[in-house]
Amino acid sequence: MAYWEVFLEALIDSSKALPILLVVYFLIEFIEDKWANKLHNNHLLRGKASPVLGALVGSVPQCGFSVVATDLFTHGIIPVGTLLSIFVATSDEALPLLMAHPENWLAIVVLIVAKIGIAILVGYLANLTFRLFYRRSPVMTELGCRHAQHTHHNNQDAEEHTHVLHNGCCHHSVDEKHFDWKHPLLHSLKIWIFIFAVSFLFGCIADVWVGHDQLTAFLNANIWLQPLLAVFVGLIPNCAASVVLTEFYLVGGLTFSALLGGLCVNAGLGIIFLLRQKKLWREKFFVIGWLLTVSLLVGYAFLWLNI
Repeated sequence: MAYWEVFLEALIDSSKALPILLVVYFLIEFIEDKWANKLHNNHLLRGKASPVLGALVGSVPQCGFSVVATDLFTHGIIPVGTLLSIFVATSDEALPLLMAHPENWLAIVVLIVAKIGIAILVGYLANLTFRLFYRRSPVMTELGCRHAQHTHHNNQDAEEHTHVLHNGCCHHSVDEKHFDWKHPLLHSLKIWIFIFAVSFLFGCIADVWVGHDQLTAFLNANIWLQPLLAVFVGLIPNCAASVVLTEFYLVGGLTFSALLGGLCVNAGLGIIFLLRQKKLWREKFFVIGWLLTVSLLVGYAFLWLNI
């Protein structure tokens, strides 16, 4: 197959996803505008049901929620288990991309249900183990305590700090108090470019450079490596990671179990904002360690069950 044929095929396939992306991201922008900015005042975030709420919120395919969750955690508003439930539940760009292929409806349903269930379980277990290992509440971190004191003395600095943490992947502010029609439009176009680029690259690999049969044979021969590779790709804190994993799944290069494992660890930009904190080293290792362990266990468990 010639390069122009691969280019044309990638352009046609990726264009099918653009209307879905536009609808999904305009809807999500509306939800974020009406709800996301009220999270700071939601007392349910500290309650016993907070991992359940976190899993449900995290299941919405929006990069901003993982960033907001990290901000809430570092301010001592939500416990570490709720942060993890949001991280595990989020699928970033995978759901809109899968929804552009309605023939995969069963995979979409299983993915959403499995990730929400796993996220809830992880949230409660993480809170429990945090108390057992560190002998203190998983809600208020040391940085959060200091920040609360600092906010009492200097609200202006705290607001500026929060504004920085609330910058999303397109450098938009999720603290805006009005509906921003430009963000879902730009975000949809950005993800469409990712999809097209990944589709073209896979087309070149499968149809020009290596060959589809050879690539499929290699992946099938190394099926037990797939969850490990997918988890490390999913750990990349970028929208492109979920696009790569989903595209690989759609072309038959990844099993569903590998996709699920990779998406469980893919917390988007939330990981970046957590790592940016100068303190909280114990919490950083705790969160990332949980993400890696759970994602690998999920990937290999579903592979063993032949799902």
